[in-house]
Amino acid sequence: MSITGYLEGAAAWYRDGKRDIEVWTGASQELLHVHAGLLIFVGAALVLRKKFRSPVPLALVFVLAVVNELVDLINGPSARPSEPYWDVANTVFWPCVLFMLALRWR
Repeated sequence: MSITGYLEGAAAWYRDGKRDIEVWTGASQELLHVHAGLLIFVGAALVLRKKFRSPVPLALVFVLAVVNELVDLINGPSARPSEPYWDVANTVFWPCVLFMLALRWR
């Protein structure tokens, strides 16, 4: 199997998994982006033993949000051109708020 075929297969598996979570929870994609961002931020802080004011968990949220949108692009372009930007914004908004609050309350 070529690398392109492998990437397309992995992207399709990822897309199907995201749809299954959406159906199982009944939550919209937008809400799932919010939850995923918070889960990644808090999980990274716990696993990496970093404080919320550390830029590392926040950077991980940004990186994974962009990787998610790149995988979505492999599955085909969005019907709305602005969708990837809104998805990233929904994913990183609350982690950014928590990060800024943690910086403020040293």
